Amino acid sequence: MAKTERTKNRIRDWKGLLAEYSRKDRALVFLFLFVASASVIFMQFGFIGIGFGANHEFSTHLLGLLIPIAVSALLLGKGWATLEGLLCGLVLLIHAVVQPLDIYERYFVGPFNSIVMYAVAGFFMGLLFAAALRNNPQGVRRSLYIALVCAIIAVYASLAFVFNAVADLVIMLTNNFMQGNEVPRDLFAAAAGTGDATIQMVFDALLLMIFSLVVDYSVRKYLEQRTYESVLTTFRVRLLIVVTLVFLVVQGGAFAYITVREEQTAKSDMTSEIEFITKQLESKKAYVDTLLKEPELESISSNTLVALIQEASLGSLVEGYTLESNGTVVLFLDDRVAHSDNPAYPEGATKDDLFGKDTEVAKNLGNSDEMRQVVYSTHELEELDRLLKEPSLFYNVELGYMCAKKVDDHIIMVSKPASMVFVERQATMRWATILALVLVAVVYWLAARLLRRVMVEPLVRANESLAKITAGDLEERVTETDSVELSMLSAGINTTVVSLEGLISEAERRNERDLATAKTIQESALPSTFPPFPEIDKFDIYASMNAAKEVGGDFYDFFLIDEHTLGFLIADVSGKGIPGALFMMAAKTEIENYMSTGMAPAEAIASANKRLCANNDAGMFVTVWAATLAWETGELTYVNAGHNFPLLRHGQDGEWEWLTKKCGLFLGTFETAKYRQETLTLEPGDELVLYTDGVNEAFNVDEEEYGNDRLEAFLSTHNDLHARGMVRALRADVAAWAEGAEQSDDVTILALEYGAAPEVTNSITVPATLDHLEEVEALIRSELEQRLCPVSVISKVEVALEELFVNVCRYAYADQKEPGQAQVSYTYGANPSAITIELRDHGVPFDPIKKEDPTKPSNAQEAKIGGLGIFMVKKSMDDFFYMRDRDENVVVIKKGW
Repeated sequence: MAKTERTKNRIRDWKGLLAEYSRKDRALVFLFLFVASASVIFMQFGFIGIGFGANHEFSTHLLGLLIPIAVSALLLGKGWATLEGLLCGLVLLIHAVVQPLDIYERYFVGPFNSIVMYAVAGFFMGLLFAAALRNNPQGVRRSLYIALVCAIIAVYASLAFVFNAVADLVIMLTNNFMQGNEVPRDLFAAAAGTGDATIQMVFDALLLMIFSLVVDYSVRKYLEQRTYESVLTTFRVRLLIVVTLVFLVVQGGAFAYITVREEQTAKSDMTSEIEFITKQLESKKAYVDTLLKEPELESISSNTLVALIQEASLGSLVEGYTLESNGTVVLFLDDRVAHSDNPAYPEGATKDDLFGKDTEVAKNLGNSDEMRQVVYSTHELEELDRLLKEPSLFYNVELGYMCAKKVDDHIIMVSKPASMVFVERQATMRWATILALVLVAVVYWLAARLLRRVMVEPLVRANESLAKITAGDLEERVTETDSVELSMLSAGINTTVVSLEGLISEAERRNERDLATAKTIQESALPSTFPPFPEIDKFDIYASMNAAKEVGGDFYDFFLIDEHTLGFLIADVSGKGIPGALFMMAAKTEIENYMSTGMAPAEAIASANKRLCANNDAGMFVTVWAATLAWETGELTYVNAGHNFPLLRHGQDGEWEWLTKKCGLFLGTFETAKYRQETLTLEPGDELVLYTDGVNEAFNVDEEEYGNDRLEAFLSTHNDLHARGMVRALRADVAAWAEGAEQSDDVTILALEYGAAPEVTNSITVPATLDHLEEVEALIRSELEQRLCPVSVISKVEVALEELFVNVCRYAYADQKEPGQAQVSYTYGANPSAITIELRDHGVPFDPIKKEDPTKPSNAQEAKIGGLGIFMVKKSMDDFFYMRDRDENVVVIKKGW
């Protein structure tokens, strides 16, 4: 029951192939179809007569108006199709009354087989198309459905036409009977001889199928591609519709005009002939009257009298007239045919014999000067075809046009068939059609070309500029000023771009502030105080995170679980930016919460994974390497959840080993993921380095990867570095490798050295001016003296520090009116004793290591700070490296003793 109701709703709601179009557009399509239909009606293509055979024994009339009605039903649905049928039927009825062009329009087109029949046809076509196409069938099935609908409508229309024609004929007979008039006898013969309904059904069905299938295919293809049409293509399509409509209207109007003009010409010609014959008749009658009054008549011989009477005979009045060139010319005397050029009007035949008793023609013959439409005799038509030798497939039993005048006892009648009256119409319309086609083609071509030059090409150029603007080139401007509209468009776009620049700048500033705030929040969530546990001398730990964007997805963490256990980890979130940072905060919190309870690492990671899976609508995940260290015994218990393999160095001078144990999947994907833990024992001097893939997968400008081999090689050559120095040196090496290439991933490194006391650190931030050099030097000197550093080492450190600090003061902020800040920090570590000093500034990028070494000076005066200074730093320090950390210059020097 529900399915049946849905089917009814689909049929009821189906609005044709153009259902998605607006009501206004659908109304315009309907208007086009209606005007086109009205035009073809006036060109006599709405109701087409055809005939077959030598004597046209197979003939019928095709209902051409079914085609536009079917198109309306297919495109617009049953409502518009019903209206189309109603209006087309009305136009056909009006045309049949005002300007009938054949016997069927004159006598058989009435309200029933015009307005009613076509309106009902439109309704049923819309209903049948809705039922057939409601589920949008495709291919052969769709074509069969459409063909079936066309066949059904063709059968209906033919039967309805026959029924309505009979009904109209009965009404006509009744009216004539009540008025005492007879129906022309040839009308029945014409109707009986050309009413083959079977032929009509077949041809109507074929025409409907062809047009419906072509329209259905074309419109569906157009609808599929219309999204990608250009302005020019859209204009061309609509211009083609307009010029086609204009062409049809002009042709229909021309056809009607030529018809009226040739009717008037025919009337004028026939009236002239009648007047000529009238004058001859009056002249002959006057001559006979005069002759009969002559007194000498008795003296004239009989032979002479006969000759004079023959000379005045009325038969000479129609001599020279031929049926094929003048039509039918008849002279009646006392209501009988006296003379005629048409065998269908034999001498002696009465008007009643020829036209039927009491018909309108018989009653009014000769009593009016108006030209009348009459049924042209079937015999006359056949004779005319034989004489003209122009048989045609398109064949109608014709109307005739008659003029008659009564002169005393005589009636002069001239009658011509429609084929003779409109003999020049076909040639005239042919040339008019050719001329109109040429004209509309030229107009179409010129209009399309003009639109292209005046509007499309400037719009294309404006669009190209707009494409550059949308691609980020806000310096681009639109310069199309050929018209007021284009000038306004260009000014509007340019004004928008200027405003957009301001909005983008403001948004960038706001975004920078927001990202800076997010970065600050993220950094504050990561441990940043080193050493973090200065009171514990069993291990040293250091870590850093350098995000590829303002905020990153990597993180590290360490915390005390109890009085003898350290928990630490490193992780890499799948996303970057703000989403990665948010997921990072959630993951860090969950892991730390579970590990801080003292549960085993594997259990803590499994619990954190379950929580992350439960609230992970974005589908993000995180790789983790987490461990606990019992610093009294050196027992290390770890879990590797899909993270990079760390490296472990055994002893101060030992080899580096990859910890390749995998303990489970990354977190955030499967709630039921299982994890196991691994355990090993650290010895004093062992050092562990953890990192994210931003290290080993860093690329240089040549698309070469940093790689695991390079990482292992670097660590092997820097065994002497403690946790802080190892992290910073590795980070600097990766930055140097990727110099010039955009950082594609976060770089996070964590180093833990077991059995080493935490390094001592301190820092100072001062304005980058020479006035603060002494303050900086005092900080470093105080630490060195406290650590019993040799005087010679202190002197070398102070010279190097002075050179580097002076470089910052002179060059870092040279392009600014006010000096910026400089941060100087140090780290002291024992076993062996060494100090690492780091200088940071926000000035212009400058790498002092790349400065070329100067040639050896000939004397001390030639040695300048800017020349030998950097060279002296390189030679006097144990380690010296530079890196650009976001917008900061970072210079690091190390000296041991």
